[in-house]
Amino acid sequence: MLLGLLPAALDELEAAVLWHEAERPGHGALLVDEVRKRVAQAARLPKSGAPIAGFDPGHDVRAYPTSRFPYRVITAVVRGTPMVIAVAHARRAPEYWRDRL
Repeated sequence: MLLGLLPAALDELEAAVLWHEAERPGHGALLVDEVRKRVAQAARLPKSGAPIAGFDPGHDVRAYPTSRFPYRVITAVVRGTPMVIAVAHARRAPEYWRDRL
């Protein structure tokens, strides 16, 4: 299964990568690898993410945390298509992406 990617999620990833790369060279690439792994996991094993409450069950909103960085890949079914709707920092305004559904 392939996952779509909301433009806002791509923007978030890009901003996080640039920040981490500026702080510690090489860490931007490490973050990209972590996010790719979580997206691949979500595509391969869509029920393996932690369900997020408060949404219509048809959206099947789930979180896939990265292991090295404080980010979560948030997925949901949008108009029948599985999508990455956010690459969200786990501690900064953690639920800001909720209005994307």
